[in-house]
Amino acid sequence: MGNEDWAQDKINAWLAQGDLAPEHVILRLDKNVEGSYAIQQDEREPLQAAFASASTPAPSGNDRVLTESSFVSLLHAKAALPRCPDGVAAGRIIYETLGYLSTLPFPRRNSQSQSQGDGLSLAQIKRALAWALPDRWRHIVEQGNFSRIRTGHDRQRLLFQSLATGTAPSSTQDEIRTRARSLARRHAFDVPEMFSDFSVVNNDEDGDEIYHDLLDILYSTQEVKDISLSPVHRDAFRNIAKQIKGEEQIPELHTLAIPAQRFKDLVKVLLALQTEPINEGDIVKPSEFEDAAQAVCAAFTREDGVITWPSFSHALENSAPHLLDPLYRLLSLALLGKGSPIEVLDAPEAPSEVPEGSILTLPRASQIVSIFAETFDAGALQRIAHYTSPRLTAPSTFIQAIQNVPDEAIVLFSGRTTAEASARKGELCIFGLFSPAPKKDGSRIQSTTEIDPDNAGQQSCALFQLAPVQDVFRGVVGAAGWSLVTDAEGRESVVFGQTGAAESPEEQKGGMTLTLRDGLQRAEIRHWGKGVDEDTNESRAEGIVYKANSRRGDWALEFAVENIEIWSEPKE
Repeated sequence: MGNEDWAQDKINAWLAQGDLAPEHVILRLDKNVEGSYAIQQDEREPLQAAFASASTPAPSGNDRVLTESSFVSLLHAKAALPRCPDGVAAGRIIYETLGYLSTLPFPRRNSQSQSQGDGLSLAQIKRALAWALPDRWRHIVEQGNFSRIRTGHDRQRLLFQSLATGTAPSSTQDEIRTRARSLARRHAFDVPEMFSDFSVVNNDEDGDEIYHDLLDILYSTQEVKDISLSPVHRDAFRNIAKQIKGEEQIPELHTLAIPAQRFKDLVKVLLALQTEPINEGDIVKPSEFEDAAQAVCAAFTREDGVITWPSFSHALENSAPHLLDPLYRLLSLALLGKGSPIEVLDAPEAPSEVPEGSILTLPRASQIVSIFAETFDAGALQRIAHYTSPRLTAPSTFIQAIQNVPDEAIVLFSGRTTAEASARKGELCIFGLFSPAPKKDGSRIQSTTEIDPDNAGQQSCALFQLAPVQDVFRGVVGAAGWSLVTDAEGRESVVFGQTGAAESPEEQKGGMTLTLRDGLQRAEIRHWGKGVDEDTNESRAEGIVYKANSRRGDWALEFAVENIEIWSEPKE
């Protein structure tokens, strides 16, 4: 008997015995969770205690469950979730997220049973945490020559799915499917080199990522009675997985979308929790983060007003890589008795010395933390220089001030748009520069290893935007980060990006520049993102300094500069 026949006979036997029914697959998945470090040894007792203290008897009387209201109360008591309507709304969304994750690999929304009565059992919570928290999947999903290796993108995708209560417009679904497949090809190989042989693209002609999640679990939960024998390979489950997908009415990824308001309700609280309060007992007010949350959500939202997996993935990777850190901390504090899970940073303290009227309000500082958390200490920031229109400093003096700061430089520019063609006139704009090595980045942007070889999360020089959209424009290592340019009439400008920029879009393709003219009074932004491949840099023009966001196309913006601030950390 050949291997394929042997494998099919095994699968047929399991099918006949009911072993591949969803309830039995879930039981074996729970066994994987219990018999592994998906929930670590030092977390089990705190989780049991938290569940015992907050759970109530299920209506059936056979188990105890954690209801939505009890879960939100637990977040208030143990994880400092703000005690206000905004905090409650976010807590409910997180509860629904856990409920969704607990159903995997047979995703469904049991909002009626979970949110309005039955609640979540301890087994469901453990299962959900194994999917939600970083680096836990490897304890419940087998990886090797007969399967595939999962990546951090898979975890982010599952969180997207858990938030996606809406449906993408049918007219856009083909385009979303194409983009998702392209993402899958890139994400599959985003693993340490030692695991690259286990990389498999999880979106193909048989099915998308949700289908491949089912394949992963069918393979990983098969009964192996003799460990000396080879297991049934993952690919052998493809046909039965397609059958189960149809029977269980499992949706396809390209049809899912997060409603923008739902995401904003969550983001508002995540931004409020990006930093620790300066003084114990300080009350965090998510309502103060409304504008910041709107800017962040704009980075995730498509022009048609919904958030799809490709738009979510792109923004999370490029514009707000640390946005979800507070979510992981909330779950860990409330349920596992520890502050931050592995791979998640502790929340920094909020800046303590912020003069009144600063650009760097707490909400704006939280936005910057969501981008650059690993590269600076927010609590230690001090304002080194402040220039206000109409008495802004000379361009040469401004550049010298950047290069004289004691540590990294965070430079902020704020003002109101003046060109109606590029934005609504009078709209608030906030742009910034992050330079971890300001004494060197001006003449040559430093690589991360040149800055701090011991910090795996170190980031290089970048321009960023905080309003009306949050975005990041990464600097190209080796390029000159900024320059002082004098025109034929002797007027000085400061250019962050290419100097003497050509008018041809092709010569600028994939780049962006920020230019301060008229004695720093006027800011011009030129962005050339149209036609750039999001997955490679091959389509970008040579000589660019800061990389454009390919999702935002070509655009220009001008604003009257009202304030400029330079922030840094004092040397110890």
